[in-house]
Amino acid sequence: MSVQVAMRVQVEIEVDRMSPAEAGAVGQLVRQIILSPNYDNEQARRSETAKYTPARLIEMVRNDPDSVLVAKDDADIVGFCLSHYDDGVIWLAWFGVEPRWRGYGVGGALLDALEATVHARGCHKIWCDALTTNETSHAVLTRNGYRRICVLRDHWYGQDTILWEKFVD
Repeated sequence: MSVQVAMRVQVEIEVDRMSPAEAGAVGQLVRQIILSPNYDNEQARRSETAKYTPARLIEMVRNDPDSVLVAKDDADIVGFCLSHYDDGVIWLAWFGVEPRWRGYGVGGALLDALEATVHARGCHKIWCDALTTNETSHAVLTRNGYRRICVLRDHWYGQDTILWEKFVD
């Protein structure tokens, strides 16, 4: 008789700024996450994937080196965090983790790295949104100290979203 045991292992990832050479791999992962059936409607998927092409990611980094952070296991990109300066605060546009790497703290590590950039970017707070149905993001945001501000009904692309914020000391 054989027994299968599920076991969590400690993993070490590195979170750093995206280099231009990584834009293709990051763009591919961003597209994979946005196009997954768990997120957004078709109009939103088209619009959001058009915003985060490799060329656009390189432009983002050129304008703000901390705007695209990547989580890596050795040389493999396993997660990303996309943000930008927004009138004295940081807008967290997207963060995502390669499905096989979920549950290992990669999302939290990306948010921690983002928070470490806030003061150098002249800000005091991060804000973002998540679909009301995106329980995975809600859990990661809550674990990392983000607070729900409000629910916006029929908002971005006609979807219900929750606005979140975190003040960074």
